[in-house]
Amino acid sequence: MKNISLLLATGLLVLCACQHRKSDSVVSPQYIHKYGYAVSQAEWEERNYPGQIVSYLEDGVVLTETYENGILHGPTTRTYPNSQTVQEYRLYNQGVVVKTITYSSKGMPVEEIAQLSPTRSRLTRWYQDGVPMLIEEYSGDELLEGQYFSPTHEVESSIVKGQGTRLERTEGGTLVAKSVYEEGYTVKKETFYPTGTPESIAFYYKNKLSGEKKTFSQTGEPLATEEFLDDMLHGKATYYANGNRFLEAMYRFGVKHGLERHFIDGVIVGQEIAYENGFQHGPSTFFLDHDTKVQWFYEGREVSKRKFHELSELDELISHTAPNNQTPKH
Repeated sequence: MKNISLLLATGLLVLCACQHRKSDSVVSPQYIHKYGYAVSQAEWEERNYPGQIVSYLEDGVVLTETYENGILHGPTTRTYPNSQTVQEYRLYNQGVVVKTITYSSKGMPVEEIAQLSPTRSRLTRWYQDGVPMLIEEYSGDELLEGQYFSPTHEVESSIVKGQGTRLERTEGGTLVAKSVYEEGYTVKKETFYPTGTPESIAFYYKNKLSGEKKTFSQTGEPLATEEFLDDMLHGKATYYANGNRFLEAMYRFGVKHGLERHFIDGVIVGQEIAYENGFQHGPSTFFLDHDTKVQWFYEGREVSKRKFHELSELDELISHTAPNNQTPKH
């Protein structure tokens, strides 16, 4: 699911709008006074005329921006390349985006974001034939209300006062995700392949991955079982190939920390690697047919076993003596 902070999205849209003409190569800009007559660029910039700047870009896009007192105010449109069909429409109020609508190449609306107040927003999406797919209202990134429609315009599910089930479908109507909400935020999300078979099941806290996530192949075999905290891998992560476990690793706040094991045929341990804070640290053991081979690493650098223990003892000594070496605060 695309978890949206609509207020943040609106701010980004303002930034993008300011960069349109800076990042695109303009072939022929035109400056049109609000009363319909053309003026020169010098006149426009000197007198801050109200009206529109029409920019013809190298890629065939036509960008039309409406200004008042030198600030975006009113509609701004951007066409598809070499087409009169509008791809994006934005409505500004004194430099702030209050509505954004995107359209398909056939001119049908795809998505609308409307700023209802400084903190409240409404999101609407449509199917490719123009039938509404969903209508949602947010307070920041908290989903307050939502209605989700089938391609035949029947209500399939809803969010009421932050509680309920959110459905995501493609513009063609294929179900791709189902999310359970509590108090305005995702707590569980399931995604699906186009065939309808499960792709993943994950648990969340305030729209961030927190808990177990399982991923499956299209045939239903496991691909991964991972543990997350605040969108970061945290805990055990196990990965599979053809249904067999081939890798198991431990993470702490997004980096490897602990033992990583590589498996043969899903059962036999072929290699065991020690990690600390994202670096190989400690023994890396290869289990051969009738023997084992051990390499030692210190913070990612290969060292001898003796050197590793010397450096580790030094670290321990420093950690115990460091507080005594600090200058007392008066």
